[in-house]
Amino acid sequence: MKWPRFRALRLQQRMVLLFVTLLMTVQLASFYFIRVAIEEIASQTLREELQVGARVFRRLLDQNSQQLVEATSVLTYDFGFREAIATRDRDTILSALRNHASRIRASGMAVVGLDGRVVADTMDEAQTGGAYAFPDLVVQAESQGRASGMRVVGGKPYQVIVVPIRAPLPIAWVAMSFVIDDASARDLKTLASSDVTFIEVSGGAPRVLATTLEPGPRAALERSAAAVIATSAEGSRLMLGGEDTEVLATPIERKGTGNLYSVLQRPVAAGLEPFRALQLVLVLLACLSLAVTALVANRLARRLALPLARLAKAAGEVAKGRYDVAVQANEPARDEIDELALAFRGMTKGLAERDKVRDVLGKVASAAVADELMRGTVELGGEEREATVMFTDIRNFTSLCETLRPQESLALLNDFLTVISEVVEQYRGVVDKYTGDGAMAVFGAPVAEPGDAQRAVEAALEIRRRVLALGPSLAARGLPHPEIGIGLNTARVIAGNIGSSSRLNYTVLGDGVNLASRFEGLTKRYRVPIVVGELTQRGCTGVIFRELDKVRVRGRVEPVRIFEPLQLARDATTRAGRALDTWHAALADYRERRWDRARGLFERLEHEPGYERLAEIYLGYLADVAARQPGPEWDAAFTLFEK
Repeated sequence: MKWPRFRALRLQQRMVLLFVTLLMTVQLASFYFIRVAIEEIASQTLREELQVGARVFRRLLDQNSQQLVEATSVLTYDFGFREAIATRDRDTILSALRNHASRIRASGMAVVGLDGRVVADTMDEAQTGGAYAFPDLVVQAESQGRASGMRVVGGKPYQVIVVPIRAPLPIAWVAMSFVIDDASARDLKTLASSDVTFIEVSGGAPRVLATTLEPGPRAALERSAAAVIATSAEGSRLMLGGEDTEVLATPIERKGTGNLYSVLQRPVAAGLEPFRALQLVLVLLACLSLAVTALVANRLARRLALPLARLAKAAGEVAKGRYDVAVQANEPARDEIDELALAFRGMTKGLAERDKVRDVLGKVASAAVADELMRGTVELGGEEREATVMFTDIRNFTSLCETLRPQESLALLNDFLTVISEVVEQYRGVVDKYTGDGAMAVFGAPVAEPGDAQRAVEAALEIRRRVLALGPSLAARGLPHPEIGIGLNTARVIAGNIGSSSRLNYTVLGDGVNLASRFEGLTKRYRVPIVVGELTQRGCTGVIFRELDKVRVRGRVEPVRIFEPLQLARDATTRAGRALDTWHAALADYRERRWDRARGLFERLEHEPGYERLAEIYLGYLADVAARQPGPEWDAAFTLFEK
C-alpha cells in the first residue's frame, strides 16, 4: 500500500486498517512458523514411519521366505517326487517340478545335482547340464540345511529358495524362484502402507526392477537413485511426479556382483493429511479474530475519531472567530478525550475574553501597540529609532463649534478623525493619540518598515484628498467644510512606554516630534495643507514637492528647509510643472540675492492659483531686505518665534 493513499484515509479508517494489518501480520507470521513446524514434524514423522515400514517390509520378506522354505521342504519329503528325481529322467523331473510349482505358485523350479550342475529347470530348459547360477545359495543350504536370497534373473528380482532332497542323505538340491514384479510390489505396498520400488546397483547406473510408481515418478526416482541410496541411513526428499516425497532405501541383498535395495516412498502431503484439520481450524480462528478485531477496532476508532472530528470542526469555527461553539464533554472527565474537550472549552473561553480585551485595546490604542500588550512584551522604557511623525489639525474647528450644537460638533469631529485613522492604518502607520480636534501618528514605531517616510507622505496626500471629498456630504447636512493642516518630520526619536507599571502609554518623544508639530503650525502661515521636513522629502520617490522656505524655529540655531508635497508624479500636469519651475527659480534668485530678478518672478506668481500666499510672503521678504540691506551673515531663513 502506498503511504500517500494511506494518509488520505480518515483517522477512523486508518486506525481500523492499522489494527487489522497488525493482526494479519502477526497471524500470517504465526501461521507461517506453525506451518514450517508442522511440515518439519510431518517430515520427521514420515521418515520414522518409513523406517518402521522398512523394518516391517524386511520382516515380511523374511516371513515370506520362511513360508516358501517350508513349502519347498514339504516337496522334498514327497515320495513320488524323490522317486522322480531318482529316475534321472529329465522329462519326468520337469513334469514333477511344473506340477509342484503350479501348486505353490512359484515362478520356476530347478533341480541341482550334488555336483552343482542343473538337472532340470522349468524357467530355462537350456540350462540343463550347466552350472547352477547361484552356487552360493547351494553352499549356504549345504551348511545350514536351507538357503534363501534375492537374485536378479533377466532383469527381474526373484526370491530364490534352495533346500536339499534327502533319501535320507542329500541326493540333490531343489531351487524354487518367486518373481517380484510390479504386481508383487503392489501387494507389498498394501502391507507396508508405502510405495515400494526395487533397485539394483551393479557396476553401472542404478536401475528400477519393480515398482508401484507410475512411469513419470518411476523415471524421476531412477535418475535420483544414486543419491537416494547414498542417504539410505536417514532418508531423503525428492520431487516425484510434481509431488514432494520422502524416500528411504534399505539394502535387502548384497553380493559380489551387485546390490539390491528396496525403496519405500511416501508423499509429504500424505504425512500432512492429519494436520489439515488443524490448519483449517487455524484459518477459521484467524478469520474469526480478524472479523472481531475489525469490529472492535471500528467501534474504538469511531469512539475516538468522532469527538476529534467534532473538535476539528469546532476549531474551524474558532479560526473564523466564532467562539460560541458547543463541544460535548463529560464533567468530570472520564478519559483523555473528555480532558481535551474540556481544555478546548477553556481555550475558546480564553480566546473570546482575549478578543474582547483586544477589541477594547484596539479602540484606545493602535493595533501594533495592542498586539504587543496582548503578548505581554510592552515594558516601561524606550529605544531610539528613526520614525516619521505626523500631526494633523482641523482649521478653525474651535470657532466653528461655537455655531454648532454639541452633537453636530462631535459628529463633524468624528468624521474627520475617522478619515485620519483609516488612512493612517491603511498606510501601516500608528495613531498615537488624538489631540482635541487633531491627531498624532507615527510611521516606523513600534514596528519599523522600509519606506516609512514614503508611506507617511502618501498617507498625508490621501488624508487631504479624503477630507476634500467630505465637502459634498457635509454641505448636504448643512455643515461647513473646514480645512486640514498636516505636519510631517523624519528624525531620530525615543519610542517607548511612559507612565507606570499599572498604566502605560506608548508614544514617541524628542525634538523631532516637536518639529513635526511646528510644521503643522506652519501650514497656517503658508496656507498650505501639508508641510514636511527635509529628511522626509529625501525619503520619498515619485512625489512632486514644492520647497516653501528655510525656517529657524525656536530653540534651534540651524534653519531647516520645509517642503509641501503637491501630488504624485504620475498625476502631474504641464501647467503645474511650469509654475513650479518658476517658483523654484524665484526662490533660488532670492537666496542668491538677485532680488530684482526674484521680485519679477514672484510678481508673476501673485495671480497663479496656489501661489498667491507664497508670493505675498516672499514679496514681503523682499521689501524687508530692501529696507534694511542684510549683511553677509544673512541666510535667507525665516525665524519662527512661536512654539
